[in-house]
Amino acid sequence: MQQFPFDFHELPTPTYLVGGWVRDRLLNRQGRYLDLDFVLPDRAIEVAQAIARKYKAGFVVLDAERKIARVVFANATADFAQQMGRTIREDLGRRDFCMNAIAIECHQLLEIEGLGIGDWGLGIGKQVVELLIDPFDGFGDLQSQQIRMVAPENLAEDPLRILRGYRQAAQLGFAIEDLTRQVAIKFAPRLKAIAAERIRTELGYLLHSSNGSYWMMAAVEDQILADWLPRQHLNIARFRQIESVITMLLKEYPDLELFFSKHLAADRYALVIIKLAALTNSANALESLGLSRAEQRWLLGTLRYLPQFIDLSEQATLTEQYKFFQATLEFFPAIATLALAAGLELPKVAPWLERWLNPHDAIAYPVALLTGDDLRYELGIAPSPKLGELLETVKLAQVEGQVKTRAAAIALVKTLM
Repeated sequence: MQQFPFDFHELPTPTYLVGGWVRDRLLNRQGRYLDLDFVLPDRAIEVAQAIARKYKAGFVVLDAERKIARVVFANATADFAQQMGRTIREDLGRRDFCMNAIAIECHQLLEIEGLGIGDWGLGIGKQVVELLIDPFDGFGDLQSQQIRMVAPENLAEDPLRILRGYRQAAQLGFAIEDLTRQVAIKFAPRLKAIAAERIRTELGYLLHSSNGSYWMMAAVEDQILADWLPRQHLNIARFRQIESVITMLLKEYPDLELFFSKHLAADRYALVIIKLAALTNSANALESLGLSRAEQRWLLGTLRYLPQFIDLSEQATLTEQYKFFQATLEFFPAIATLALAAGLELPKVAPWLERWLNPHDAIAYPVALLTGDDLRYELGIAPSPKLGELLETVKLAQVEGQVKTRAAAIALVKTLM
């Protein structure tokens, strides 16, 4: 039981482990950081507090009315919730999808671990299957790789579950069962009442998934996000190409992986903003999502400079390249990615990407021959806007190859003065 952050023997009987952990364990897809959900018939908050106190872990009450608390460990988050309904089966009946409505009693889980079974997988023995509390055949859904609702009213009660279904389809590589998809489409207008933060989080997970673009497109076609992403502002043709373009770029330029995986805000990365930029023609269309300042800067910059880059890719002087990089250096590969998705050919983009990837490139990363202090102390130029103009003139001359040394740069400034 070393994978768990505390000893399950300390839990009262019964205590049920439910939802995502059980599902992922059956799929053999668990990561290093555990997300555990426990259901107890009573005293959920008190049990959570006692566990947190003993193991010196973080503790917070998430919902005092529904009696839900969270304990945060170094390698896991454990949520303790009061059982809803008279039995665990009634509790599971209020969940979103059948594959997430599987539970196992924690002390029986200890017995399974004691058998030395290790990874369960979908081929686990009958002895283990019989210990699963699975009233809606979620195990069968895992085997058939489908996402099926527990009940329509559960999706209506919390419409975010609709978007979560598309997100989990992307993450797991599953299909959404036809009736479930029809119900999702029916109740999709209720998503407009969901807080932007919750929508934003689900979109981040969805677009960051390897199959995210496919299911994002499915959500758009099903009008799941019609109130958040109005169709008239979307660039469907460009978005359809974005996944293959990113795959191609990573194959040609593996070092771009660091750029695409750059953390921008919360659980969202550059990859997510690039896909959102590819999807829309206007940054204003995404205003309702409440993106962070960094995300907005990337989104606005990418869409603003994309047309200019497409024009410059045909023919650009060294000075034009330098000025463009100065304005877009932070997020330039995002612009290049969208340009390729819009139909620009790689040979026209490659020289620009190679400059950006080379930290010693004289155009993208010119090394200043002079500083403001040099001009003030050696040439006696007082601080003023003129100082910045002179430095920029020197840098442009450097880019064009007209000056290559500090002495030549000083001589140029004297000439200008």
